[in-house]
Amino acid sequence: MKTPNGDLDRWPDPAVANARRSVFAQDLVVEGDATSNGPIEVQGNVIGSLRAPEITVAGSGRVEGSVVAHDLVALGAVSGMISARNVQLAPSAIVQADVIHERISIEAGAELEGRLQRKV
Repeated sequence: MKTPNGDLDRWPDPAVANARRSVFAQDLVVEGDATSNGPIEVQGNVIGSLRAPEITVAGSGRVEGSVVAHDLVALGAVSGMISARNVQLAPSAIVQADVIHERISIEAGAELEGRLQRKV
């Protein structure tokens, strides 16, 4: 399966130590796709695809579309498709997505609706 920004079957490499973080502020709405070689933090709303080594969806954040990452931490809402090597769903996470992962952590209180597929 493909996204506009790449394959769901291939995760990005981990972020390098000096990579700069891109922050989508709480009052920002992005309609479209974003790709980064550094970490992305979503505090606002993204309607589209994200691809980055590390993606954090903050408690105020919402992503509607596909997320492809090496490491994904969800504290907010994600709907669509997730493909990440390491997935962490915090107690405040609300996820309505099919999730392709190698490792997943679902903390008590997190809401998950979708299929899980472990890929090694």
